[in-house]
Amino acid sequence: MKIQTPFRFSLITALLISVLSSVCFMLIQVLFEETIQWKQVLLLEGVMLLCTFVVVYSLLETLITSKIRLIYRIIHSNDLAKKQTKINMREDVLGETEREVMKWGVQKKEEIEKLKEQEAFRREFLGNLAHELKTPIFSIQGYILTLLEGGLEDEKMNRIFLERANKGVDRITKVVEDLDLITKIESGRIPLNIQKTNIVKLAQDVLDSFEIKAHKHNVTLKLEKENNEMFVQCDKDKIEQVLINLINNSINYGVENGTTTIRLFNAEDHIMIEVADNGIGIAEIDQKRLFERFYRVDKSRARHEGGTGLGLSIVKHIVEAHSSTINVRSTPKKGSVFYFSLKKG
Repeated sequence: MKIQTPFRFSLITALLISVLSSVCFMLIQVLFEETIQWKQVLLLEGVMLLCTFVVVYSLLETLITSKIRLIYRIIHSNDLAKKQTKINMREDVLGETEREVMKWGVQKKEEIEKLKEQEAFRREFLGNLAHELKTPIFSIQGYILTLLEGGLEDEKMNRIFLERANKGVDRITKVVEDLDLITKIESGRIPLNIQKTNIVKLAQDVLDSFEIKAHKHNVTLKLEKENNEMFVQCDKDKIEQVLINLINNSINYGVENGTTTIRLFNAEDHIMIEVADNGIGIAEIDQKRLFERFYRVDKSRARHEGGTGLGLSIVKHIVEAHSSTINVRSTPKKGSVFYFSLKKG
């Protein structure tokens, strides 16, 4: 029989002792042929039943509750509301404790896995940051040493080397500025200037600003819209930065005679915004980490194009600050689509 509660265990124990005492009294009567006053026996058994129950129950309660309270104190050490846990001995206290411990174990396992992921991300982030800063720093150091070792007297050389060193400084500055921007957006230190904005005009202005670069890469820019005026509630400058980063990436990773298109269409009380291209596409394994800081699908090409590896991370944080999410659909060698939505204005 499964004993579910100390209360039931104590009651059954008392009943068993009572039955055994009755059997003993019957044996005494048979063996010694003595007359037994059964009224007195029943009264004695009743008292014995009660005393046995009280003693066993008290011992179990003292033993079990002290251990269980210790367990509860451990598993709820960070929850002040549960430190004074009331234990009802008439319920399935052991089963309930087992469930609490299993739940606590699962929770701690999830926390440990999350901490491991965060630690791995931290190590990778620091490694990527060091790599991003190391290249321009070594470059600057090389140019300065060359100048100090005699190049400073050569007017042609010193100007060229100083300009190259300045480019290295600009790259470091860009990385630091992007990191600072992400940190400020995450902490809410950059308030959004939400206003009614014609997203059609904003998208067209961004496309116009890339006309020269698109022509250089033989990429055609298009804008597909349902209406000439489609208003949204957003921070105009921040959403402009989102579109600039997405289009810039699309052109950089485009193909010869490719196309980059901004699509705008209604989706109930939101406007859906897509930036699509028919470029090299992104593998599924890379899509999961695409918005991480410094993560690049093609590190060599991204560095050649002058990117910091923070553009899509900035895009993600800006879009999320607008209570939305950005996602990607992509197939290698067929193209990619980045999409998010903004509330209608």
